[in-house]
Amino acid sequence: MPNDTFLKILKKGPFQLSFGKTLAAYLTRVLVTLHASSIAHCDIKPENILIAADYNLKFCDFGFARICKEPLRPPGGTPGYTAPEMYINPTVNLFKCDIFALGVVLFIVVMGFPPFQTNDPNVKDGWWGLIQNKQFDLFWSKCEQFRQQQFPQEFKNLIMSMLECDPEKRISLQKLLDHEFLLNGASEEEVLQEIEKRVKE
Repeated sequence: MPNDTFLKILKKGPFQLSFGKTLAAYLTRVLVTLHASSIAHCDIKPENILIAADYNLKFCDFGFARICKEPLRPPGGTPGYTAPEMYINPTVNLFKCDIFALGVVLFIVVMGFPPFQTNDPNVKDGWWGLIQNKQFDLFWSKCEQFRQQQFPQEFKNLIMSMLECDPEKRISLQKLLDHEFLLNGASEEEVLQEIEKRVKE
């Protein structure tokens, strides 16, 4: 019976794009269910995504989670996954912060490395600077050069809409569910088999 975290299987390398589509759709639906109960996780990262006995994925470690129906004071989080507004605003929309963190996770799923190390305004990070200044072409050019692979525009658009610095402009979960990148992914059975394979390696 597996009890590993998603981090373990991500360390084995990025997923194929078709698997990334399905994982993006699945994790988005999990987050929709959570937010429908007025719960914001506030610390979404691979270490806090558990591989269940049936090899499905679920969020765990709700230590920073909040029940919220209005903007609240940021409870904490993990550098590299924390939405930028959590550093500068006294109160934030925690649901939007979850979407940002999920965007980081989905980037890692497909690319195999994080989009930046920190977005703390007191620490300089060149990768985050490109995102913050909307130098998207340069950002993706560097990413693709590192991976030696081209990635579809719909994937790039999805990630940039989730990592949008302005929470008011950040994509909603409903629009995320309808995003074209999530279409035509691998079957859930194929993805579960891939997860099982990685767990047992």
